[in-house]
Amino acid sequence: MISYTTILFNEETGFEILLTIPEIKKYIDDYTIDVLNKHLKPFVSKIIVEFPYYDQDYLSTYYIHYAKKFKNYPKHCYRIHFIAEDNIYCGYTVLRPIVFGKKLGKTYLSPKCLLSSPAYLLYGEYKVHINGNEWKIKSFPWMMQDTDISICAHTAIWTILRYYGNQYIQYANPTLGDIIENVHEEWGRKTPSNGLTPVQVSDILTKHGFYPIIRGGDKDNIGKLLAEIMAYIESGIPIIAMSDSQQHAFSIIGHGEIEYDILDDPEYINKIKEPNTDIILHSKLINSMYIMDDNLFPFRKLDKYVTSKSDVKYSMYEITYAVVPLYSRMQLEYHEVYQRFLALLKYGDMKWKGKQITRIYLTSSDSLKSYIKKTSDILPDLKNIIVRMNMSKFVWCIDLSEIDEYKEGKVSGKIIIDATAGSKETEPWILMHNKEQIRYYDVYKDSYMEIEDVRIQPYTQYIHNLKPINT
Repeated sequence: MISYTTILFNEETGFEILLTIPEIKKYIDDYTIDVLNKHLKPFVSKIIVEFPYYDQDYLSTYYIHYAKKFKNYPKHCYRIHFIAEDNIYCGYTVLRPIVFGKKLGKTYLSPKCLLSSPAYLLYGEYKVHINGNEWKIKSFPWMMQDTDISICAHTAIWTILRYYGNQYIQYANPTLGDIIENVHEEWGRKTPSNGLTPVQVSDILTKHGFYPIIRGGDKDNIGKLLAEIMAYIESGIPIIAMSDSQQHAFSIIGHGEIEYDILDDPEYINKIKEPNTDIILHSKLINSMYIMDDNLFPFRKLDKYVTSKSDVKYSMYEITYAVVPLYSRMQLEYHEVYQRFLALLKYGDMKWKGKQITRIYLTSSDSLKSYIKKTSDILPDLKNIIVRMNMSKFVWCIDLSEIDEYKEGKVSGKIIIDATAGSKETEPWILMHNKEQIRYYDVYKDSYMEIEDVRIQPYTQYIHNLKPINT
């Protein structure tokens, strides 16, 4: 029989109270108690201890690894549910009977309980059943590596595949064991693992239905890599980042606050704008990303510059490679879109006046059309064109805003680009507009149509891909 034990918390109660359960001592240690006390004790009013819990991820590694050990490892786990005041469900973690300091298995926690500053995150909704009752948690998957059979790259891959498997029916929900078994054997034995290369990570993602790309490797162009990473994060695509200096891998799932104050400093604006243009990339106004690092608690903030207050003791500038899990129809890559955009600014006859904050992102055309249709402050003629025109399944968007417009969350220029366009295609544009002109591609006439002398007022920017979290 499954038991559910409720333990109430007060100011004096910490997670060391779990040690009063005799059978749990194989599943928890002082390090785990310290971690739980540090991050969860401030808001937890009670916990529910579930036992036995048969966790599919732990079992998948048990049968390919722990069952072969001389020492006896149990098959079952404990699951600890965290409840805040007013009976608000904050998520759960699984306690595994493995090595010291790596007891925390599959974990789903509410970011609202863990963040100290506003953020823009990817997360999904997950169902949890407790004693016949269904609860829901909005979160992103996380677990610790066990250091023996799985290492950081395996765990980073797992977080992303589990997120996609929950969000989209075309993707599976592989276990950690499935991922380990999918490592290409020509790179060495699977267990114990000595680490994965970006190529191995890409290969595993390919086996699970993605068309990944590997970016980076040039330490002299880390600024360009960070801008590219930010564009994919703005697109709602989580990324596996790999750091040579840290010999580590982790997943990037969002970014921190937008530093609007930067735009009040003309000298600094001139320093960060793109060379020979009046374009300021949106990514230059963001100095942090949010990550899932298996050595740290969920939803840690990765800063551009490490300070004594940083969650993470390495910086964004220490990212060496990014492995991006793209869908098969996402063929045109960010750096190609960016180069075409620069050429359009230089040689095209449509102009955007003054300094422009530019946000570049991928999205589905269905999602974009749905958002535009619901937007009340967009010019009706422009809305009608975007909603009714033919587009590829996925499109790149470039939103352009003057400084004051950007601060208000508005755009006055937009470029929509065919994400299925070939690398050598010079005219991938589906639509573009500034404040006076709209130009769009009519697929049936195979030509561009133009509407001039319009008066487009700034309208609400598209923010569907990431969810803002306010603390």
